[in-house]
Amino acid sequence: MGFADNYLRKQNGFSPYFTDLPSDKLRFAVVIPAYCEPGATDSLQALWNCTRPVGHVEVIVVVNSSEDVPRSVLDANLQTWLDVASWIKEHQDPAMRFLPIDSMKMPVRDAGVGLARKTGMDEALSRFNQIGNPGGFILSFDADSRCDDNYFTAIEDTLEENKTVTGFDVYFEHPITGKEFPEKIYRGIVDYELHMRCVNQFLRYTGFPYAHHTVGSCFGVRADAYAAQGGMNKRKAGEDFYFLHKIIPLGQFMDITGTRVIPSPRASNRAPFGTGAAISKYLALEKEDFLTYSPECFTALRLLFGQIAEFHKKHRDNIVTRINTLPEPLKSYLHDLHAPEAIDEINANSGSVSAFIKRFYRWFDAFRIVKYLNYASQHYYHQVPVREAAIAFLEITGIKGISEKISALELLEILRGIERNLNRPR
Repeated sequence: MGFADNYLRKQNGFSPYFTDLPSDKLRFAVVIPAYCEPGATDSLQALWNCTRPVGHVEVIVVVNSSEDVPRSVLDANLQTWLDVASWIKEHQDPAMRFLPIDSMKMPVRDAGVGLARKTGMDEALSRFNQIGNPGGFILSFDADSRCDDNYFTAIEDTLEENKTVTGFDVYFEHPITGKEFPEKIYRGIVDYELHMRCVNQFLRYTGFPYAHHTVGSCFGVRADAYAAQGGMNKRKAGEDFYFLHKIIPLGQFMDITGTRVIPSPRASNRAPFGTGAAISKYLALEKEDFLTYSPECFTALRLLFGQIAEFHKKHRDNIVTRINTLPEPLKSYLHDLHAPEAIDEINANSGSVSAFIKRFYRWFDAFRIVKYLNYASQHYYHQVPVREAAIAFLEITGIKGISEKISALELLEILRGIERNLNRPR
């Protein structure tokens, strides 16, 4: 019996797309959704150019679309399929195989990036299941992304040093100069990436233990953890965020920073949020002023998280008193969530402080934090220019002497440096 048999049986009659056995040395399966991607082979070439790791690699390309797409989209996908198939014929290596999946007739209700990623990841899981390798890793990549040549070897080396890792995100940098896109897109991606890093670093500053980037082209998960947590979801947007926040709380989740993924900065309207949507909105702005959450949102969270241990085994009156000392936006939000009652229940099921803290963050998780940030921004704290937020973060965390004239690009480089120095399980 394979380690993932139970999971695969529950996947609506799942049957493997590929019938040949994978190499018994298979360690990494890279999943790439491709929808209207004329340059998909460029991402394959980037992976092909990588130094080969000791373990073998399979790259699963899911060419996908809904069964009711316009003829123009279907034609574009058919061309992608032909391009990928032709490219594969010219790139043969038993240590790195490329496998295309035709998923161009997805049911209308579910069709989207979530189902495409799930299709590939379930297939990858099946491949590991066939050879009895629960410790293989499923990597998520995108058809418009590139990577450094040490992508696989850096991941492999890190995993060799940290054998209990269940998942990881990979350090990324969007291109910020070039001729492929209009200049405004490059300015926009600087601001958007600065926003991403500000939010991540501010969350780490608050003490939230599960602060990691959740970018679809930049993560990996161990095969047995993927199956145990119910696999990828079918969401049409944000599938990476929702999936990873099932994996991250398991513990031993890493930031791998010894290599780099290079996601595209292009604009897109395929999803209501994410990089493509953010750049599309930026391009429509007359005034180039990218806004992000006020630092006050995070200083309030830091006050809460700094006293979580004090909530353990306390009477509800004491808990209410503590909550009422918090800044109004967070206090109001917590009462809307019926936090005192929730903390009572957490206490009833926690015998130790460490168990209480773990259960607390399973309740007040990343989803609720994002909802709080949006609630506070709508009702109390106005959003601020991202450059202003980044300066505030550096000052709050003790980095003094930042010039008021510092550019967004210079701030981004500072935050990139801070994040690239992370390489540890959390």
